[in-house]
Amino acid sequence: MRFIRLVGLVLVAVVAMSFAVVSSASAFSSNPLFNPANGQLVRAVGLGNAVLAAAGLVITCTAHQAVSGNVSNSLLVGNVVIHYLGCSATETTTGTTGCSVKSVGAPTEGLILTRTLHGILGLLLPSNKTGMLFLPVVGKEFATFAKSEKEGKICTLETAVEGSVAILVSPVGGPAQLTGKATTLAVAKPAIALTHGLGTVTAKLIAFGETGTLAQTSDVTFGEATEVT
Repeated sequence: MRFIRLVGLVLVAVVAMSFAVVSSASAFSSNPLFNPANGQLVRAVGLGNAVLAAAGLVITCTAHQAVSGNVSNSLLVGNVVIHYLGCSATETTTGTTGCSVKSVGAPTEGLILTRTLHGILGLLLPSNKTGMLFLPVVGKEFATFAKSEKEGKICTLETAVEGSVAILVSPVGGPAQLTGKATTLAVAKPAIALTHGLGTVTAKLIAFGETGTLAQTSDVTFGEATEVT
């Protein structure tokens, strides 16, 4: 049962989204913005594995990509859907390996499909580097993971997962260009001060009342040369 619970916990990290306000934003050293903000397309392709971990459980997805998205306005990337592929679980305490995991409705094993997400620009704390907070457009649910089995034994129960994730954005400053990078902060509960007085929040990856982390890096491509100022 511990393995079942922890699989759900770490999979929520596959990019999971719950958004807790911890204080009003204090003075920003800058207010990052997208320029231009013309609704241009945004796509992302993972560099290496996406690794999700918590309490002795590791989920490795061998590939990931954001198959939709656009710069909705100067603060926001909207309509993002992420596909994670080749996802399997390992529990380090028991050595259980190779349990394929997927989301409800996914057509193949090892495939996790997120709900529609959006990302809000801000400053990662305490570094004040430019980042984004990603969370679901509607509600708190990031994805629902299907029940899965291996050799007749249950690996995961059907599980609704929630949470949010903070991402480091680069490059920042001109000139405008077609490419960039997005890297998750693989730490528990990173803080991010959102732009233009929207508040300081703590990103959380939550399932079964516990917290997990996600490590991944993606190459980002814009449909039009774009600068994060």
